[in-house]
Amino acid sequence: MATEVLERTTGHGDAGVVAGGGRGLAARDGERGAVSREGWGAATARAPWRGLGVALAGLFVSVPLFCLAVVSISLIPVGIGLFTTPVVFGWIANFADWRRSLVAEWGGLPVPPARRDEVGEGAPAPARTLALLGDPASWRQLWWLLVDMTAGVFTALLPVGLVANGVWGWVLAAGVWEPIHDADGTHWYAFVPVNDQASANLAALTGTGFLLVGLLTASVLLRGHLRLTRAVLGTA
Repeated sequence: MATEVLERTTGHGDAGVVAGGGRGLAARDGERGAVSREGWGAATARAPWRGLGVALAGLFVSVPLFCLAVVSISLIPVGIGLFTTPVVFGWIANFADWRRSLVAEWGGLPVPPARRDEVGEGAPAPARTLALLGDPASWRQLWWLLVDMTAGVFTALLPVGLVANGVWGWVLAAGVWEPIHDADGTHWYAFVPVNDQASANLAALTGTGFLLVGLLTASVLLRGHLRLTRAVLGTA
């Protein structure tokens, strides 16, 4: 379970979260510990693909969940939402728990345990819906979904986009530029007009720069993404 991963990674749940400067020191130590467990090279190589994974989760999980929550809440006045809202918010809570576990496992960051309001637990669905709507954590989770599917997706997807663009420069230099040029004329790769082998080789050189930037910034951007998730979710 996500909570077990959090407890293993942070020490003892709440004990891993300390106040003031101690929190920052624990976070830095945790990040260094996460990197040292994998090794710098392995962490750097995995970071773009981990970013791709959480970006896809943001697009294909956060977006549908946010839409379902909005629709469900809007249907409360006609009665349907009274029965669907607890189900949707249960899915959101499980998804948030999984993302917390990634913050702890990949980032080595201390994560406060999720606060679960037990009011309405075991009660009829309408009562549970009213309890959820009165719980600030429910609205914080909705805000997190909105942030995750926008800023979260951008920060997570940027490194793998740079890597993919760098690889495309080498693909052009391998000869793919010729059929593209024959069919469509000059092909622009970033600022390089590719219309012969020499310009294709320049595209490969430019692509190497994209590739290196993507790999070298992937870990930093992934940590930024994980910090963003931790900051917005909090104990929601």
